[in-house]
Amino acid sequence: MSGRNSSRDIILAAAEAVVLKQGAAHLTLDAVAGEAGVSKGGLLYHFPNKEALLQGMIAQRIEQCEEERRLAESRFPGDQAALLKAIVESGLDNDDPSRQINAAALAAVANDPRLLAPVKQHNRKLFKELSAFDQFSRASVVVLAVQGLWLMETLQVSPLAPRQRAAIINELRRLAESAATAGGANS
Repeated sequence: MSGRNSSRDIILAAAEAVVLKQGAAHLTLDAVAGEAGVSKGGLLYHFPNKEALLQGMIAQRIEQCEEERRLAESRFPGDQAALLKAIVESGLDNDDPSRQINAAALAAVANDPRLLAPVKQHNRKLFKELSAFDQFSRASVVVLAVQGLWLMETLQVSPLAPRQRAAIINELRRLAESAATAGGANS
C-alpha cells in the first residue's frame, strides 16, 4: 500500500471516528484533520473540500458493505442462494457498529443528491446480479426488504420488537432460498 493511500485511509477512518464520537453535525474538515493527526493542508491534499470527503466516506462504506457481503457469501459455498443469504446476513447484522456512519451518509446525500451516484451504480450492479436468479422478482423482494429494514433501523424508526425482527429475518432467509430454486417462472 502506498503512503498516499494509507494517509487517505487514515483520514477516512478519522472522519468515521468524528461521526461516531461527536455525531454527524460535527463532521468538519478541521475536526477530521485533528482526529487524523494531519494538518488541514494534508487533509485538503486528499480531500479538497467536505463534499470530496463525504464522497470518499460513501465510496469506502460501499466497499466495506461489499466486503462484508463477500465474506458472508463465502459461508454458503456451492449454494445457489448464497448471494441472497449473504445480503440478508450482512445487511441486517445487529452488531454493525456503523449505523451512525450510515446515518451521516444519509444526511449528506439528503443535502447533496449528487453524492448518490456511487450508490446508484452499486444498486445497478446488484440488480444485474439478481437477474441470474430463477425467481428474479422474489430475489428482488428479499433485497428490497433488507434495504427497507436497514433504512428503518439506521434512522431508528423501526417499530419491530426483537422477536418480530428475528421472525422477519427468518422469512427473508426462506424467501432467499426459494428465489434460487428452479421450477418457477422467471419473473
